[in-house]
Amino acid sequence: LIGRQVRKVMAAILASIRHNLARVADFSGRESRGAFWPYALFLFLLSAAVGAMVAVWIMVAIFVRIQQYMIAHPEGLPIPSTPDAYPLPPELMPDVSGIWRLTAVVNFLFALLLAAAVVRLLHDRDKSGWWATLPVPFMVYGQLQGSQAAIMMTGGGAADPATMLPVALNSLFYWVAVIFLIVVLAQEGSNGPNRFGPEPGELT
Repeated sequence: LIGRQVRKVMAAILASIRHNLARVADFSGRESRGAFWPYALFLFLLSAAVGAMVAVWIMVAIFVRIQQYMIAHPEGLPIPSTPDAYPLPPELMPDVSGIWRLTAVVNFLFALLLAAAVVRLLHDRDKSGWWATLPVPFMVYGQLQGSQAAIMMTGGGAADPATMLPVALNSLFYWVAVIFLIVVLAQEGSNGPNRFGPEPGELT
């Protein structure tokens, strides 16, 4: 019985993925929650896996550099010239500029894969698809400013509070926009036809 339920769930997930990939550029019509959420969860988990691999790569690179630095400098870290000086030599930190650019491309691809499905689900709520763009400005700004701050820090510089405060506020606004959008998407769709088309059927 458990095996049968697992196969049923997996079949529903695969059907949702196939359905949404087939309509990845289709921003018209409506989408049911049952067709949307398994696909969205799949993309979220895939994005998290990619992020974890990037984080592991950066951590491994840092540990390798620390080991090499300790061998080359048995005397340890240099003494800071002033109390507020940044204590880590730049050679301890890897160049993450390429990694940040790759992360930005991956995030952009995941957003593209999800965009049409989000718009169709908004249509099912009888809402304009433009609501889907609510988190986008914050995501773009955060990617640009956050990556610059991280590159500066891993290059041996100190984080500029004038840069980090807007990044932190932008991150807060981004998550508020995302949570608001999720709440809207989680609501029940319109009964019967609406201005975006007939009520969607469930996947088979």
